[in-house]
Amino acid sequence: MNTIAQTAQPRWKIALNMMTNPGEVVKTQMHKVPWPFSLLISGLSFTLFFLQTGLDMLRTGQIGISTVILITMLGLFYGTAGVALIAVMAWAISQAGERSYTIDWAVSSFALGYSPSFIYAMMGLIFSVTLGWKTAVAFGVTGVLWALRPSMYTIRQMSGDRVAFSIALTTLCGAIILAGWALLGRFGM
Repeated sequence: MNTIAQTAQPRWKIALNMMTNPGEVVKTQMHKVPWPFSLLISGLSFTLFFLQTGLDMLRTGQIGISTVILITMLGLFYGTAGVALIAVMAWAISQAGERSYTIDWAVSSFALGYSPSFIYAMMGLIFSVTLGWKTAVAFGVTGVLWALRPSMYTIRQMSGDRVAFSIALTTLCGAIILAGWALLGRFGM
């Protein structure tokens, strides 16, 4: 008898798949990813993004090293608690509970959607440290914008496939995330 055992896909592969095929991941694989792992991804993404912001501001003489550290810690907080709050807001507005989507699933899906941001933030930090470039806008904001696609698929799934609603709510969530980054970046000044 020839049987092939299915092997479980590692979580990091699911995170990478979120960049290339977020719709499929949201529909079929999110139940395999616990919310703490996903929040680790979004937390690290924003930690590195805010670190880039702090380093950019340090290079221009706007802040000192202690403020860079503070901004970096704010990034960790923003990438975990902030993303979780945005996910809960989207879950509530889209009435996902009526479609049997839990808050844990929503938080995990939203947070894992920041895996492209994590890749961009790592690349930006490498360019920032090695070449001295200001990278927060070029790499950090671009990474956050890449996360809008997985967010849209998550909202679309939670809202019962309402496309126009998903686009509007995704835009609102993205605007809140970027406005929060801008406000917290000013905090360091």
